[in-house]
Amino acid sequence: MKNVLIGLQVVTAIAVAFLFYKTYSTPAHQHSKLSPSNPAGQAGIKIGYFELDSLENQYVYMKEMRNALRTKEAGLNQKLSSIKNQYVSLLKEYNQNGPSLSQSEQSTYQQKLAKLQNDYQVAEAEGQQEMQGEGLRKMQDVKAKIQVYLKQYCEAKGFSFVFASNDADFLYYKDTAYNVTNDIIAELNAQHNKEKSK
Repeated sequence: MKNVLIGLQVVTAIAVAFLFYKTYSTPAHQHSKLSPSNPAGQAGIKIGYFELDSLENQYVYMKEMRNALRTKEAGLNQKLSSIKNQYVSLLKEYNQNGPSLSQSEQSTYQQKLAKLQNDYQVAEAEGQQEMQGEGLRKMQDVKAKIQVYLKQYCEAKGFSFVFASNDADFLYYKDTAYNVTNDIIAELNAQHNKEKSK
């Protein structure tokens, strides 16, 4: 899950970099509105931010995606636990009956144990790979929904930039007047509930 959150932060940083690029790649004549006496220009650049931690904890769709991943992870852990229990049971049986077993019976036990050990390793590797892939897909879907909404929100409210902020970012000062977290969470949850009720 930690990797998924890091991935989400990286994707958010890329989106911010893209927004900077799009804003500052305009032709020079369009920047002529700026002057030393009015560094922000007549129109001004409106910047907002939202608390990523709050969004992660309060956006219902994101919580549903995390819960789905946890459920899938629990299923994987149950499957692995079942294989491990079979292995431990068979090993215990082999150790108890070992001295009285014939050579061919010992060989059969060893083959079964090796197969169970291999089954465990394969199931664990496949499960982890599937979990990472699904986690990435789900978080990209969440990110896409947030981006689509933020585009509409920024156009409607006149924001040039909206940053995702968390404890690990490099924003040392944030004026809470520009915190749009509650607006974003409320609208994203309303959109999700509307989609869910269809």
